[in-house]
Amino acid sequence: MNKRFYKILFLVLFSCTVVAQNCTLKSGSKAGAIVLMNNQNTLQSLTFPYFNKLVLVHFWSSSVAKSKLFIPRAIDLQERYSASAYRNAEGFEVITVAVQSDKTAWKQDLLDMKMNNTMNLIAIKGYNDMSVCNFKITQLPVNLLIDEAGSVILINPTQLEIEEVLDAKKNAPQNTRDLKGMLLFSDSPKDIVKNQKMVLMNKFGDTISRTISDNRGQFTFTAVKFLTDYIVKFDTTGDMAGKQKACLSTFGGNVFVSLAKSSGKYEYFLTLADIANLSGINKESNTTKNAITFNANINFKKNTAELEQTSFPELDKVSMMLTKTKEYTVEIISHTDSRGDDADNLELSKKRSSAVKIYLAAKGIAPTRMKTIGKGEMEIKNKCKNKVPCTDEEHAENVRTELKFYKP
Repeated sequence: MNKRFYKILFLVLFSCTVVAQNCTLKSGSKAGAIVLMNNQNTLQSLTFPYFNKLVLVHFWSSSVAKSKLFIPRAIDLQERYSASAYRNAEGFEVITVAVQSDKTAWKQDLLDMKMNNTMNLIAIKGYNDMSVCNFKITQLPVNLLIDEAGSVILINPTQLEIEEVLDAKKNAPQNTRDLKGMLLFSDSPKDIVKNQKMVLMNKFGDTISRTISDNRGQFTFTAVKFLTDYIVKFDTTGDMAGKQKACLSTFGGNVFVSLAKSSGKYEYFLTLADIANLSGINKESNTTKNAITFNANINFKKNTAELEQTSFPELDKVSMMLTKTKEYTVEIISHTDSRGDDADNLELSKKRSSAVKIYLAAKGIAPTRMKTIGKGEMEIKNKCKNKVPCTDEEHAENVRTELKFYKP
């Protein structure tokens, strides 16, 4: 009787497993549990909802080349969305699951693809691993976006589809800008290119916006998310046919880049300075008249947003001044040198301005009287731009925090 009982039980369990593996995961399904080893050789046990977070789970393998293509995008999403504030979620996290037995190849891929900021797990039993079976994975790659309630809401979405969901769940509206400029044949603002189709893409080549230059050569990419990596692209149709050169300028005719045709098209990676020109960000600090500006003696620990103690006396003076003159507001504008990644420098400058604001707020200055701006390496004061050899002293000239006081 016991043998018969166990035989029946085995058949039932086996049948359930086969059915589960053959079923297709559907949107709205509850996410299963994950119990796998991480790259520190520690067993990681996850259940959903996962700390009330939005989670992207990416299933891949070192031996399936196409499954690795999304990883740079997952890293990009982690960097841009993990620290965002959401209405009902406590954050966003990317989890990668390598469906393979080869740990050596897995760890090498983690190193090569710089996956140190994501949670990385490995299912060494492959498709037969229970954690993989829980998600009914039978081929790679698979991406699943799981909401804060633990339900699968997107299956194999594009990066832009994921961003759309995450942006909609944020506390604040998405920060968008119109990128405006002129398309020219030469350095002359009169040498305009009319009716030219133009495309704006992210760094992965996904189309974000399309536009056409008008009869004045002016173009506008409307309501674009403010990223730090864009590609602007246009072909050589229409008036551009036979031309070997094109220029981009501001609406005012200030040319900031000259482009040469390559493989029958024009394609240009916008720098942070270019984005500032197109978005008008450099004008933000000049919208109010009668600003009092000075470079404050504010210093940070190297490559961090942690204030040096030597900065405290200077900030105490600023706090005292703002306390006595309550009609003034202040902009805190931080700059970096050109060493390091452009996007990382922009983010660091933002964090440094925020650190100054936090210090002054702790001294009793109302946060509403302070505005933080990070400009990264957009306003280098000397020759020390990207790839230009400079001494440490020359680079130091560009690492600064400006304070601008305004009186309404």
